[in-house]
Amino acid sequence: MANARLSEGGQWLSLPPKAFALLCVLVGQPGQLLSKTTLLDAVWPRQDVNESVLKTTVNQLRTVLKDDPREPRYIETVPRRGYRFIGRPGACAASETTHSDAAARSADPPSGCAVPVARAPALQRIDAAWRRAAEGRPQMILVVGDAGIGKTTLIDHFARTRGAGVQLGRGLCVEQRGHGEPYLPWLEALSALCLQDEALPALMRAVAPVWLAQMPWHLPQEQRCALAREIAGTGPARMLRELGELLDRVAARGPLLLVLEDLQWSDQPSLQALDYLARRRGTARQLVLASMRPTEAGSTHPAAELRTELRLRGLAQDLPLTALSAADVGDYLALRFPGEAAPPGLAQALHDHTDGLPLYLATLFDAAEANTPSAEVSALAWLAWPPPQVPESLFQLIERQLRKLPAADVELLEAAAVLGVDFWTRPLATLLGRPLPAVRAQVDALAKNGHWLLSLTATRLQDGSFDGRSEFRHGLYRHVLYQRLGAVPRAELHQRAAQALEASAALGLPVAPAELALHHEGSHDLPAAVHQLLAAGRLSMARFAPVEAAQLATRALALLAEDPGLCASQDSELALALTTLQGHAFAQYQGVAAPDAIRALSRARALCDGLPSTPAHGWVYSGLGWVHFTRGEFDQALELADRLEALAALHRDDALFVCACNLRGPALAYQGRLREAVGWLRRGLALCDMLGEALDNAPFLIDPVVSMQGNVALPLAQLGEIDEAIRCIDLARERAVRIGAPMARMLAQWCAALTGAALEDVPMVAAAVRAFADEADIAQGAGPVRWYAGWLRCRVGGDQAAEAVNEIVEGHACHLRLGMEAGCTHVHGYAAEAALRACDGPTARRELDAGLERALQLGEMLGLPELHMLDARLRSAMDDAQGAQAALDLALAQSHAQDAAWQTLGALLLRCELSGPGAVDAIAWRATLARIRGGATLPRVRRAHALLNRLCAHTEAAIAV
Repeated sequence: MANARLSEGGQWLSLPPKAFALLCVLVGQPGQLLSKTTLLDAVWPRQDVNESVLKTTVNQLRTVLKDDPREPRYIETVPRRGYRFIGRPGACAASETTHSDAAARSADPPSGCAVPVARAPALQRIDAAWRRAAEGRPQMILVVGDAGIGKTTLIDHFARTRGAGVQLGRGLCVEQRGHGEPYLPWLEALSALCLQDEALPALMRAVAPVWLAQMPWHLPQEQRCALAREIAGTGPARMLRELGELLDRVAARGPLLLVLEDLQWSDQPSLQALDYLARRRGTARQLVLASMRPTEAGSTHPAAELRTELRLRGLAQDLPLTALSAADVGDYLALRFPGEAAPPGLAQALHDHTDGLPLYLATLFDAAEANTPSAEVSALAWLAWPPPQVPESLFQLIERQLRKLPAADVELLEAAAVLGVDFWTRPLATLLGRPLPAVRAQVDALAKNGHWLLSLTATRLQDGSFDGRSEFRHGLYRHVLYQRLGAVPRAELHQRAAQALEASAALGLPVAPAELALHHEGSHDLPAAVHQLLAAGRLSMARFAPVEAAQLATRALALLAEDPGLCASQDSELALALTTLQGHAFAQYQGVAAPDAIRALSRARALCDGLPSTPAHGWVYSGLGWVHFTRGEFDQALELADRLEALAALHRDDALFVCACNLRGPALAYQGRLREAVGWLRRGLALCDMLGEALDNAPFLIDPVVSMQGNVALPLAQLGEIDEAIRCIDLARERAVRIGAPMARMLAQWCAALTGAALEDVPMVAAAVRAFADEADIAQGAGPVRWYAGWLRCRVGGDQAAEAVNEIVEGHACHLRLGMEAGCTHVHGYAAEAALRACDGPTARRELDAGLERALQLGEMLGLPELHMLDARLRSAMDDAQGAQAALDLALAQSHAQDAAWQTLGALLLRCELSGPGAVDAIAWRATLARIRGGATLPRVRRAHALLNRLCAHTEAAIAV
């Protein structure tokens, strides 16, 4: 097995490499049934081949072994299941010894060689980690080494030898495509797992829909739009949570091996996912093997920083690979050239020349064999030191080997190098201008040789045809091929590569916008590059990676400024789209109050003002309007709502009118203009009801029906329409659950908690807080879930009230860090009330003063009556009767100004509490209570009816006297 040879009676038998590898797998487990899937994974790892290939290879073995399938002596067929080796077990003993000793030292071994040279200790460490993982203790190993040191060879060997039942997901971080494609290696790994298990997409639909949405080819066309609506508004935290849950479920089915290669080229979200898995506690039977080059990931590189952090915390093992020693080189010589004695000193000389780099040695030995096709001159003689044929460096050696290839092969490899480390055959053929079958045969021949290329997988295209994906055997080969191209040929190839990829994408081949942008930029086609960068940025936002989206938009805007022709058209729809994307990305990861976000969105608005009006501008106004609203800038939000309404009328666009209603209603409500707010929101809801599914394709960030039903509840409640407010909350919740959109669910629960707190409805708030926990990964909900939990805690009383103050204040601080100020007066009121219950007068005073100040600064009148009532209670507790009365008068004045029957009722109850029943006008009291429709079980309504009954009884007694 170590020498990759088969002999009979001392005579060497000719056996193809794959047939020999298959024989090794069968012999290694004598008497055991090996399924077809197991054999395919072991002999053709990472290749999409079917069972006919396995059958052909078995027939090759039987021919050489003279084994009759009807009366087998060596290989038994188990119909529809697999094969079993039935030869005498004793015949394998010598091979097993060789396998464990001599073969444990191979650098980049030929097919069938068992263990890479000098890597037995590394494999033992990985094996030990695998055993721990199989026991339910997840493991992570970082394989670290320079280019060509043998990281992939080591990982490939380990993956091949895991046996049956192992699930393997493999992803590659690619220098050419890594930036701008968030989660690329993870998506590749999950796609590989989906190919192994047809049931996995259904599992992903249940536990990881956000990840499934990034791989739509695993989903029926009719389900894609529904899934997109479900996940709208989710964030990176949910992606990480779903990834962990999904991998737990997959690992529960069998041991899971995840391989991520070349982390030095990884995108930031992929590194965050790796960090999340490392820190996650669980019992998944899972081993993560990740490789990286330390020299290309300096100490400040995110991958290097992650490596340091994981090592320091004991969350991952470091497995550094070093160069081979002179003795290791000697062992490798013996394996590559069995039966030949190496000249004295050759191993040392080769080590000195190559620094023991396994890739250099393997490439050099390949060159030696290629240069000695006849038996007269041995490969060792060609290598004899000092050999004038040996180039000074690995790059020179690769160049020399390229010169020996046919011109057509070199041209193909150079074109493939422009496409990337891995590439599809169809666009390569288009790029070369050659027939697809001829190019496919040429690629297959180079892959069969195994020196330059490796075959990876195949995919079915929309027209029913197939295409194969291949990769360079090592990134250095691609690098040399790419660098040897002149500037003009390189630009021409990039141009043709972009055209070829676009044509292939039309047939369903997965082509990333960032990849196309690179080719357009390489061919100096800046307009096309900018368009693709915009598409790549939108893809990043869809993958919840706003940092990458902002970087891509910034790069595209820089290209716009560089090109004189484009610079003249800066005020274009393209610039508007990029600036809007940049602003939304900044707002998502820096917060809506971030200076970068405000500057970008303000530039987007200025661009809109300078361009001919289009419906698309409405979505810019809508987005900027909600930024102003969440910052508490209600007048600016209303001004943009006016623009939206005018634009909707101009273009007869109902979706934009819905946007205007949705924005104007909450802004008016927070200004205390309750009846206007309810009118606009009801108008928007009526239009949504009329339009029905026609609104489904509009790019709303949050479902407008959920938003308006939820936002109309609080002004309805303040107006005294309690039952109607609760009905709207129920409708918002039901719709949010039905459409499955996390942002919509979060908003529905937020509105429920806000309305419930205003109504003093503890069960309503408690239900909302419980549901809030399910959407805890949405940044906008992190603050509210904490302060409403504090609001509930303060209702318990005692020491809980003091803890509630801290919880509310911390939640508010979290919210303010996102720049979200709308509604802050309510939160100051919650904190002040909790402090009052805790008998903490100074804190209550501080929170009340802050709330009153912010209400006046923002013009946020909605919560002002409640703040004045709390002020009256605090002043009364401090024996300031005159101040209490003044505050109560302000509360009543504000309630009347807003026509807020609910708050008027609260102020009248407080007056009775502070001054006695005689201070209440029974007629005014009865009129106010008559305006409250519903809410009979609410504490405020029950107290009001009880007091009214006492007033009536007192009046009747007085009349009787």
